[in-house]
Amino acid sequence: MNMQQSRFRPTLICKSVALILGTTVSAFGLAAEEVPADDTEVIQVTGIRASQIKSQDIKRSSSGVVDAISAEDIGKFPDTNLAESLQRITGVSIDRRNNEGSKVTVRGFGPEFNLVLLNNRMMPTAQVSAQSTRSFDFANIASESVSGVEISKTGKADVSSGGIGSTINIRTARPFDDAGFHATVGVKGVADRSVEDGDSVTPEISGFISDTFAEDTFGVSLSFAYQERDSAVKFANVDGWRPNLDHSLAGSVIDNNENPYGYTWYPRNMGFGIENNERTRTNGQLTFQWAPMDTVTATLDYTYSKLEIEAMNEAWGQWMNHGAPAEMEINENGTVVYAREYGGDFMSRTASNDTEHENKSLGLNVKWQATDNMEFEFDYHDSNATAEAYRYGWNGFQILGALGASDDFTFDARNTDIPLLDMNWNGDGKLTAEDYRPLFAMNNFAENDTDVKQYQLSGKWINDSNDSLTSIDFGIARTEFETSAVSYQRMIGTGWYCCVDEDYWPLMQEETVGGGFLDDFSGGGSDIIERTYFSYDFESVIQLSEDKHGFDLTDKGDPISHHIIEEETDSAFIQLNFESEFNEMPLNVVAGFRYETTDVTSRSEERVATDMQWTTAQEWHLNYQDEKSFSNEQSDYKVFLPNLDFSLEVMDDVVTRFSYSKTVTRSDLTALRGTTALTNAPKIGRRNGDAGNPALEPYSADNFDFSVEYYYGDASYVSVGWFNKEVENFIANVFVEGVQYDQLRDIYEGPRANAARAELADEGMPLTDENIFNKIHEMQGTDPANPIMQSAEDPLADWQIRMPTNAEDLRTHGWELAIQHWFWDTGFGASANATLVSGDTELDIEDTQSQFALPGLSDSYNFSVFYDKDGLQARAAYNWRDDFYSADGQPEQGGEPQFTESYGQLDVSISYDINDTFNVFLEGLNVLEEEQRIHGRYKEQLIRANQQSARYAVGVRAKF
Repeated sequence: MNMQQSRFRPTLICKSVALILGTTVSAFGLAAEEVPADDTEVIQVTGIRASQIKSQDIKRSSSGVVDAISAEDIGKFPDTNLAESLQRITGVSIDRRNNEGSKVTVRGFGPEFNLVLLNNRMMPTAQVSAQSTRSFDFANIASESVSGVEISKTGKADVSSGGIGSTINIRTARPFDDAGFHATVGVKGVADRSVEDGDSVTPEISGFISDTFAEDTFGVSLSFAYQERDSAVKFANVDGWRPNLDHSLAGSVIDNNENPYGYTWYPRNMGFGIENNERTRTNGQLTFQWAPMDTVTATLDYTYSKLEIEAMNEAWGQWMNHGAPAEMEINENGTVVYAREYGGDFMSRTASNDTEHENKSLGLNVKWQATDNMEFEFDYHDSNATAEAYRYGWNGFQILGALGASDDFTFDARNTDIPLLDMNWNGDGKLTAEDYRPLFAMNNFAENDTDVKQYQLSGKWINDSNDSLTSIDFGIARTEFETSAVSYQRMIGTGWYCCVDEDYWPLMQEETVGGGFLDDFSGGGSDIIERTYFSYDFESVIQLSEDKHGFDLTDKGDPISHHIIEEETDSAFIQLNFESEFNEMPLNVVAGFRYETTDVTSRSEERVATDMQWTTAQEWHLNYQDEKSFSNEQSDYKVFLPNLDFSLEVMDDVVTRFSYSKTVTRSDLTALRGTTALTNAPKIGRRNGDAGNPALEPYSADNFDFSVEYYYGDASYVSVGWFNKEVENFIANVFVEGVQYDQLRDIYEGPRANAARAELADEGMPLTDENIFNKIHEMQGTDPANPIMQSAEDPLADWQIRMPTNAEDLRTHGWELAIQHWFWDTGFGASANATLVSGDTELDIEDTQSQFALPGLSDSYNFSVFYDKDGLQARAAYNWRDDFYSADGQPEQGGEPQFTESYGQLDVSISYDINDTFNVFLEGLNVLEEEQRIHGRYKEQLIRANQQSARYAVGVRAKF
C-alpha cells in the first residue's frame, strides 16, 4: 500500500475513510474503504489532517449542531484522555482529577446534563460516594481504544433524551467497516513527574485485531487496552469557612468589614498534604458480525472496562477552635484573614482510598433492508456499572493529634495564595512524636450498582419519488433503569485524646517540607513557616489501634443508608427529512418529535439518630437505634420533545443553520430518595443534613441555535454560532435553617456549657471549645476521656437541611467561534476556538441566604498548531478555562460555595512513521506544570491549592 500526501475531495474521503467512529471503553477504529477491484490502487490517509477531514465532514453533513473528533489512525486518538480531546471542541470544558480530564461541561452545563451513549445506547454510571449521579467519568476509558466521538448540541427526535448540554456518542468499529485482516499494537512508557512513592515509569499497551471470513459474510474483532499510572498531588487546604460566628468575646479585633449584610467568615482549619495514587485501567471489546443475506446484518458485541485506584492521602495541619480568638482581623469582604488562637490540635491523618469501577455491556443489533425503500433496525443491550470501595474503604483513616502542644498559633491569609500557619510550640519549642495522641479511626464504604436494559426498534422509509420529502425516520423504545446505592460508615474511638500512649510514638516519622513543596503559590515553598510534621505507616498504626481497641477497620458494619431507584421509560419518535431549494440555494429541513412516559419508584432505608454526644473538644457524634426508617415513593411524568433543524447553503461552501429543540435532563439519583440523612459528625457549625425528593421532575430546556459555517478547504473552515437555552424546572438545592428533631439536643448551647463559659470568664481563661469541654467535665466530676452526653435540659439542636426542588427557571446564552486552517501543502496548520457564555445564574457572594446558581458556567478557548507531512506529525495545543462556580458546599461547611480559578494547560505530541508498519511517538501533558486553586466566596478564602506536574509518554505503534 502506498502512503501518499495528496489533496483529496471530501466526497472521496467519505468513501475511502470510515465515518463509523470508534469505541468507548475498548474498541479501535479502522479507516473503512470501499472494497476495490484487485487492480485498483488503495490510498489510505491517516494522521492529523485525515482526522480533521473526517471530523469536518461529519460537522458539515449533520443536521443540527454537531462536532466530532476522529482518530488520526488505528488506535491513535489526538489526546491520551478522552476528556482532554473533547475540550478542544467549542463549547466544551472539562473538570480534572489527579491532573487528568475526568468530566465534561458543555455550554456551561456540567457532567450531569450531558448524556453519554455507546453506539447510541444509554450507558449506566456508578460512583463511590454518598452521591449517586448520572455523570459519566471519562477517566474510565482509554483513549487508545476510541476512534471517534460525536457531540450533538441540539436535540434530535431519534436520540435518547437526557442531555440538555449535549449528547455525546462514542461509536465502535466493526469488522465489516473494513473487510479483511487488520491488526495494530501499541506500547508506551509513561513518566509522571509528580510521582513520590510509585514507579517513575509505568506501562501501557493496547491492540486491535479484525478479520472477515466466508466471502466477508462473517467477521470478528477484538480490541484491548491496559494501562498503569502512578501519580501524586501536593496540596494545601481549608476544609470550610464558617459564616457569621459570634465574635463578641474575641480579644483585639481589627474590623474592616464592608459587607452590606454584615456577614463574616471564619476558617475551620489550615492543612497540607500529599496524595499518592496508583491507577490501573483495563478495557476490552469483542465484536461479531454476520450477514446471512445481502439485506440482513447482525452484530453482537461485548464491552468491558475496569478502573482500579489505590490512593494514600497523608495530611497534617491545625484545627481552629472557633471560640474567642486572642486577636482577629476582618477584611473588607468580611473574611477573617488573621487570627491568633489558643489550644486546638495539630493533627496527622493518613487515609486509604481504594476503589474499583467496573462496566459491562452486552449488545445485539440487527439491520434489515426490507425493501428498496424500507429498512428496519433492532437494538438491544444489557449494561451494568458497579463501583465499590474495598480494603479500608474510599476514605478510611486514623487521626493522631498533638493536643495542647502549642501555647498559641496564628492563621494569616492577608497577602498570600496559601495562608501562613505559625505555631508557637510549648516545651522545647518544637513538635515531637511524644506530643501525639490517638483520636479515632473511621471507615467509609459505598457500593453502587446500576443496570440499564434498552430495547430500540427503529425504521426508515425512503421516498423514491422526486419530492422534497426524502425520508421518514420512526421508532419506539423502552429503557429500564435501576440503581442501588449502599453507604457504610463507622467511627471508632482509639483514645479520643484521653491520655498518653507511648506505643504510637515509635511509629511516627519526622518529615520536613522541602522548598519545592507548593512553590508555585505564594505562601507555599520557602514561605511555609511550619516545615516539620509527623507521618506514620498507615497499616502499622491501624494494626496497633485494632489490637488495642478490638475492632477491624475493614469491617463495613451495618449500612447507614440504602437507596434503590427504578425508572421505566417508554418512548416513540417520528422525524421527517426534507431536501429542497430556496431561491436556488440547497435547503435541508429535519422536523420531528419524541414522546416519553417515565415511571419512577424510589425505595430507601436510613438509620434513625437517637441522641448526640460531645466526644472530644473537637469531635461530635450521633448515636443510632437499631431499627431503620423506610420509604417507598412513586411518581411519573410525560415529556413531549419537538425538534426542527434548517440548513441552507447560501453560497458554495457556506452553510447557515437554525435549530430549535426541546430537551430534558433527569435529576441525579440520590436526589430521588425518600429519606433524610444527617451528618454523622455534627461539629459546631456543621449540623447539616440532606433530604431527597422522589417527586422531582426533569429539567426541561428550549434550545435555539443559529450558526454560519464556511468550508474553504478539505480541512479548513471558519464558523460562528449563537445559542440560547431557556430552562424550566431547574432543580435547586433549598437550604432550610433551624430544623429540629425531638430526640437531638445541643449540649453546646445548653445550661452546662453556659455555666462553664461563665466560670471560665471569671477565671480569665479563653472561651475555647477545649476549655469549655474540660470545664463541663470538671464541674460535673467526670473524666474528660469520656464523652459528654446530651440531657433533657439542653435545647433542641438546629440543623441545616438541604433539599432539592424544582424551583427555578434560567436562561443561558453565548457564542461559539472557531477557525481551522491548513497552510497550502506545507504540512503546517492551526486551529483556534472560543466559547463565550453567560446567563442569569450568577451567585451573590455577599449574601449567605439560599440562592440558585448554575455550576460550571465559564468562558474557554483553545489554540493549536500542528504539522503533518512526510510521516512526521507534531501538535501543540493550549486550553484555557475561566473562573467558574463549581459547587454549592465545602468539605466541612455545607451551604457555602466553591469557585475554581482560571486554568490553562499546554499539551504537546510528536510522532514519526519509520515505515508503513512502525510509528514512534512522544507525548507531553501539562508541560508548563500549571497549578490549580479553588476558593470560597472570595479569593482569600482558600479551599484547596493543588500542585500538579507534567506527564510524558514515549512509545511505538505497529500496524499489520
